[in-house]
Amino acid sequence: MDKYREVDFSVAPSQRSGIALKNEVRDNISYAISDLNPLITDAFESFHIVIRRFFTEANNEAGVIVGNHAFNDFDSLVDFLLSGDGRNAARAARSLYEHLINYCEVMSSPVSSERYVKHRAVTANLLGGMTRGTPLLRGPELKRERNRLKKLSRDSARDLAAALKQFGRRFRADWSEKNLRDRAATHGYERHYDVYRLLSQVTHGSCGGVLGTYADIKGKPVHRLGPSLDLAALAYLEGISFFRDFIHEIEKREGQDTGDLVASLNRLIGHWPSYRKAMATVDRMIWPENPPTPPTAIMAIYGSSRVRWFYWEPALNMMKPAIPPADAEWMEESLKEKIRSEGIDLETLDGKPFTSAVAKVSVIPKPDSDWFKADAILVGKTKPKVVWLGREVHQK
Repeated sequence: MDKYREVDFSVAPSQRSGIALKNEVRDNISYAISDLNPLITDAFESFHIVIRRFFTEANNEAGVIVGNHAFNDFDSLVDFLLSGDGRNAARAARSLYEHLINYCEVMSSPVSSERYVKHRAVTANLLGGMTRGTPLLRGPELKRERNRLKKLSRDSARDLAAALKQFGRRFRADWSEKNLRDRAATHGYERHYDVYRLLSQVTHGSCGGVLGTYADIKGKPVHRLGPSLDLAALAYLEGISFFRDFIHEIEKREGQDTGDLVASLNRLIGHWPSYRKAMATVDRMIWPENPPTPPTAIMAIYGSSRVRWFYWEPALNMMKPAIPPADAEWMEESLKEKIRSEGIDLETLDGKPFTSAVAKVSVIPKPDSDWFKADAILVGKTKPKVVWLGREVHQK
C-alpha cells in the first residue's frame, strides 16, 4: 500500500511536514537551474578534448593516475550538483582539492612520483584481505574468488615488502612524506586549505557536517533525510574552482592547451550566484514550516475489550499495526480503568476503537504489515490525546 497517498502533492513540501519524494525534488531543481545546461554542455565538449589529449600525451605515470581521479570526480561533481546532492558534491569537491595538490607534487618531484605509484601495493594488499563476501558465495564462484584473493594477497605482499624496505614502515599509512597542508603550501594553494577542512566535515561526520540537513524550526531541531542544498551551493563554487586550477596546472606542466576548458569553467563559476539563488529557492520549499509531529504509539481498545497497538505517522495520516511494547500490560489495564471510571461506552463508537496516543513509548511496526488510513480507527479527524498515559505520569 502506498503510504504517501494521503499527502497533498499539489502544495509545496513546506506545507506538508517537509515530505517530498526524490524525483519531485530533482524535477524542481532541474527547472530552477535549467539555464545552467548550455554552460555544462559547452564545458563538457572542451572537457572531452582535454581528457583525450591528456591520456594520450601525458608521460608521468603518477600524474596520469591523479588525472584519472580528478576527471572522474569532476564528472561526478556535476551530476551531484544537478540533483542537489550537496553531501556527495562536497565529498567530490574536497577530493578535487587533494587531486590538485597531489598532481603538483608528483609532477614536481621524481621521488614523490615514484612513491605515489608504488603505493598501489598497499591498496592491492588491502584488497587481498577483503574476504567478507566469500561466505556469501557458493560452488565454483567461491573457489574462483578465493583463488583470486589468495593470488592478489601473495603478489601484493611481495611488492609491499619491497616498498616498505625502500621507503620505511610509515609508507604503509601514506604515500607522501609530507601532509596535505604542507604539500599545499609548497605549491601555493595553502590559502584554500580551510575550505578543504570545511568540505571535509561531511566525510569525517563532524557535528557541523549536517549543514543543509539540520535546522532549528520554532525552537525545535529538525533533521532532514535528503539533499543538502546549502552544501551543493558551496561545493559548486569550490569544486569547480579547484578543478579549474587543476586544468591550469596541466597546461603549465604538460604544455597542453587547455584555454577553451578554462574559459568554460570560468563561465560556470560566474554562474554561481544564479545556482546559489536557485538552491535557496528550492530549499525554502522543502523545509517544513513547522516542526513535524513525531511518530506516535497508539493504543486502541475495542468493544470486546481487545487491545491493539499501532504505529501512527501523523505527517502521512497513516498507520501500521505494531508490536506491543515489552511493558504493555500495565498500560492496557490503565486504559481500561480510565474507560470504566469515566463511563465510556465503547459500543457507541460505530465499530471504531477508543484510542489513546502513548507518550514516551516507542513501538515497532509489525513486519510485512500494510499501511492504512489513520481515519480508519481515529474518530473523524480528531487526534488521540497524549500525556496522561505516559510512563513518567504513571510513576508519580
